[in-house]
Amino acid sequence: MSDFNSGDVRIHYVDAGSGTPALVYCHGLGDSGERFERDDLDWYAQRFRTVSWDQRGLGRSGPAPRYSLPLYAADLVALLDHLAIERAVIFGVSWGVLVALRFALDAPQRCLALVLDSGSSEVNVAAAENWYLQGELARIGPAALAGGELAPAFAGHRTAQQRGALREVRPEHRDSFVAQARAIAGTREHPLTPYLHMVTCPALVVVGGKDDVAGARGSIVLGRALPNARTEVLPEAGHGVFMTAREPFRALLLEFLAAHRLVASA
Repeated sequence: MSDFNSGDVRIHYVDAGSGTPALVYCHGLGDSGERFERDDLDWYAQRFRTVSWDQRGLGRSGPAPRYSLPLYAADLVALLDHLAIERAVIFGVSWGVLVALRFALDAPQRCLALVLDSGSSEVNVAAAENWYLQGELARIGPAALAGGELAPAFAGHRTAQQRGALREVRPEHRDSFVAQARAIAGTREHPLTPYLHMVTCPALVVVGGKDDVAGARGSIVLGRALPNARTEVLPEAGHGVFMTAREPFRALLLEFLAAHRLVASA
């Protein structure tokens, strides 16, 4: 475990394993790399160099004066520079998909491939309202619910009211959490989708058929918009396929990397 300074913030990371390709895990909304490091890192590090990091203002990283999607992506560029990794497979989960996409748009020469799990490049109106409320619940608490019930964004959606009651955000992480929730909501008016034709590296897009947080539609849109994408829907998986369907996901990942000659064939 190590830290480095990415301009205006201290970033915590774990660098494990060796060889190629380097794979960088980008965690979800308001999260950190700790769960991945505890439950999954050993498997990945046995196969290739694996980096897990905590985004600015979250987990074991320090607070920052500013938060935005481009800044999270810039921190990822700085992390690769710090580790002397020229190109990497960027593995984003949920919110981490947006970080990975912004990275691929801003630093395409550094992106060997993308692995995009349970995310999207745009949201509909109901989803935007739900994601914004997630941030407001963290910022001001139950008073955020005074506006009444929100409509679900899709059939089977677990709304922000339902998730908010279960989510506790530590005070030192609140600013980053709110910024991320608002950035997701902002993809309603400012989607990344129109720019994805510029992301030409190979991409594996995976989503669970039982994802009640983000749904499958956003991943389907991603797969159609990215010119070199393979999209896989795992019917029985939930949000975060790498956790909710570990063995099928890992098999898909190795097959994808082998197909693009990034690892040896099994």
